[in-house]
Amino acid sequence: MAHNVHPTEPELARLAEARAAIAHCPSSNAFIGSGIFPMNRHLRHGVRFGLGSDVGGGTGFSLLKEGLMAYLAQRYAPEGVRLTPAHLLYLATLAGAEALGLGETVGSLTPGKAADVIWVKPEPGSALEVHFRHLDSAEDLLGSLFTLHGEAQVHQVWLEGRAAPLVF
Repeated sequence: MAHNVHPTEPELARLAEARAAIAHCPSSNAFIGSGIFPMNRHLRHGVRFGLGSDVGGGTGFSLLKEGLMAYLAQRYAPEGVRLTPAHLLYLATLAGAEALGLGETVGSLTPGKAADVIWVKPEPGSALEVHFRHLDSAEDLLGSLFTLHGEAQVHQVWLEGRAAPLVF
């Protein structure tokens, strides 16, 4: 299912019972003004969700952007969840794979899983490049990537572990 910004308690209970999953598309919710995803209520009920991009109502395909939008929306949601960069990465990767029933084969860099990977490099002289040079942890680097991803370029792509030609 997608969005689920206005579920009732019985609906959340039924979704959890059915092991349904939600594609959380925060930029779409913000762009069309449909509401804020009640993440905390979904977590309390055990309803699975991952990030999605809905360009029918949203603004693009980037899960980095969706992660930032989820972070921002949860900051001002009445019962918002304090998301960390690691949690955003999980929502953008393994949570989606788990929602699709594919968590055993994709969604993380666990040995034996198939993976599509991108290598992003910051624009020279950008705020992201400065952040990357002065951060103390991988978590801080990941947070900078989610917040300043617009200053990064895709340098290389691997599909199922094989380098793919870049075509722009």
